[in-house]
Amino acid sequence: MNSHDWTRRTVIGGIATGIITALSGCTGSSDHVFDDVFVDETALVLEFASESPVEQVNVIRPDGELFAERIISTGSSRETIEIGTDYQPGEYEILGLEDGEEHARESIVIEPDVQITDLRLGRNHPEAMYEGASDREAQREAIVTIENTGTGSDEVTRLEFSGDVPRPTPDDYEESGIYDTENDIGRYADGVTVAPDSEIVIYSQSMPFSPAGDHVSCSPETTEGEFATIIETAVQGENTAATYNVTYTGEDLLECEIEVEVKA
Repeated sequence: MNSHDWTRRTVIGGIATGIITALSGCTGSSDHVFDDVFVDETALVLEFASESPVEQVNVIRPDGELFAERIISTGSSRETIEIGTDYQPGEYEILGLEDGEEHARESIVIEPDVQITDLRLGRNHPEAMYEGASDREAQREAIVTIENTGTGSDEVTRLEFSGDVPRPTPDDYEESGIYDTENDIGRYADGVTVAPDSEIVIYSQSMPFSPAGDHVSCSPETTEGEFATIIETAVQGENTAATYNVTYTGEDLLECEIEVEVKA
């Protein structure tokens, strides 16, 4: 063997050794642990790769505090952690641990984005009212559509009306103002959950368009006004409102034609 052949083989051998070493280091530092991390309704779902070695998972809140920890059974492919609707919105860190040491890390933003997308009057759309609603209830209540385009669930805890409606929500009103569709005796709902990437319909229970209200009047010449529909939520924090133009045409509120459109 001449010196040229020896040098060439040595270089090739060195390159091959370097490649093997580099690949081994890459595998060791980025072992595949999580197949997927996502929110389903009010829960955080962790899906593990079949070869995942993690024995424990810690979930860290946006403020750096521990939110949850779970022991992962050998061979487990899925873990569900309930978040509910009382959590801190923001970016969560998911740490996969093996022998007490961090083996993998994933992050996910969990926060709702709740908006009012539609409002209809029960008197104009009685067919859209909740099952069993009477004509009297349809005449005085509103139907509100709410959409959550965020990545976390929220709970709508209050529905209010202010401005030019027959019966605005009083400042000292203690109820949620939301009809409880899960109860047969017409009670107020404590709250209604809206999951991420979903839409719900709620119904007022505070009689904002009651003919007995005296905050606005109806006239043949048409009375014009403006009102706001406001919701409070558990997670999002700030109240969400939608503003509408409204007209009242007729002899009185009992037979009044009420037209509503979103204010531009």
